Amino acid sequence: MTEEEKKKESGEISRREFLKDAGLVVGGAAIGSTVLLAACGDGEVTTETVTQTQTQTQTVTTTEQVGEVTTTTTATETVDVSKFICPYDGQEFSTLAALQAHVNAVHPAEPAIEGMGTLTVNGKNHYLMLEPEWTLAEVIRDKLRLIGTKMGCNRGECGTCTVIADGRAVYACTILAVEAEGVNIQTIEGLATGGTLSPVQQAFKNNDTTQCGYCTPGFIMAATALLAENSNPTLDDVREALSGHICSCGDTKRIVETVLKV
Repeated sequence: MTEEEKKKESGEISRREFLKDAGLVVGGAAIGSTVLLAACGDGEVTTETVTQTQTQTQTVTTTEQVGEVTTTTTATETVDVSKFICPYDGQEFSTLAALQAHVNAVHPAEPAIEGMGTLTVNGKNHYLMLEPEWTLAEVIRDKLRLIGTKMGCNRGECGTCTVIADGRAVYACTILAVEAEGVNIQTIEGLATGGTLSPVQQAFKNNDTTQCGYCTPGFIMAATALLAENSNPTLDDVREALSGHICSCGDTKRIVETVLKV
């Protein structure tokens, strides 16, 4: 007799199996009444914010007339639609921001959702799940999709992942995302204004200060932080500010010259 058959004969059932049979497992995570969850476990009340991804199929029909011939084209595309579920009442929302607003307005006295945090990046607040081991660089790239911040050595040696935190140039790979709550973070995407490049970005463009370009965002962020503090740096000032950055293409001399021109 298999282990599963023994459980069925004895009437034993796991907590997750019970929840699944009760229709309370969505997208791989348990949802529903916290009282019911407590009754199924060891008495501990748990709450989770669940992201449920649904697939929707959209059909788009376009008509194009060329001369006397009319051509009709029908295209079908499949898109994933994410739903964010309130752990207190089960309501669904299309964005985490909408879920946060709902929780603050309707459930202000409820305990905070474990693992949720707010990061301020490029002047915008992002309310999202933050695992304790995630670095700021990982969250910026993988969760906020701001991929201008590059990942290089991932141990604080190359400077590729540099962002500006409260005015200081920092390695995003050496900071945990949970440590960055309450800090104003600026990435390379936040430098341009209305489609106009920042002075440092424009100088790098004008002087063709890139080869492969992978290290460029880090250099630009470090130079921006330097010039915000010292608008007329010396050669030694620039060298010191960029000393924690590595250009594998060997273009560091041109980069230093470009920053001095800004």
